[in-house]
Amino acid sequence: MILRSNIPKLRDACRDMPRVLDVGGWHNPFNLATHVLDIMPYETRRTDDALDPEDAERFTKDTWQIHDACEGKWPWPDDYFDYAICSHTLEDIRDPIEVGRELARVSKAGYVEVPSRAREIFVKDRFARAKMFLGKMPEIGFPHHRWFCELNDGELHFFHKGQEVGMDRASYITRSELGRKMTEVESGIGIFWTGTFTAREIIIGAHESLAEKKTKFLKQLKAG
Repeated sequence: MILRSNIPKLRDACRDMPRVLDVGGWHNPFNLATHVLDIMPYETRRTDDALDPEDAERFTKDTWQIHDACEGKWPWPDDYFDYAICSHTLEDIRDPIEVGRELARVSKAGYVEVPSRAREIFVKDRFARAKMFLGKMPEIGFPHHRWFCELNDGELHFFHKGQEVGMDRASYITRSELGRKMTEVESGIGIFWTGTFTAREIIIGAHESLAEKKTKFLKQLKAG
């Protein structure tokens, strides 16, 4: 789910803009978008879960483009949109790099949000270790996501997820280790960009083990 604290800024930015694109807007539509690109059809959109339910829908069936975003070749010219939003979509899809490239191409500015990598390795259940001892594996992060996401020096980095987190206790953070729940801000990465933004895949090597990442993120979270 989107960082709720950023929604007022998005509404203020987009309310009077003539062309606003929502990429992947089927699950949680942004009603102030004038256009939507999604693989799912307009009629099946989740109207009850709009990001901004207080706003009337500006997009219509005619401006809802059914398209696999990962295939590229979006049907709009460069800088066609004044603003574009892509929230909690890139971590799910097979080619977030191509989607990020097209997103930056067709829009002058925008907002991208993904779950933080720290949240992807966090077990929110209490007494997780005890449950595992009893053979009840708790959910770690979001198992259906394909990518770990990090923001490094202004660039969005994607690390392909394997099954390692669930297999190795040293690679994930439990609630008892952190001593509290993760906050909303800690759970997401929100990027407001103008002109362009960059994204690339980072190959996880032996020098960057999941256990080392876990130790790094846990230290950062405890430091606040």
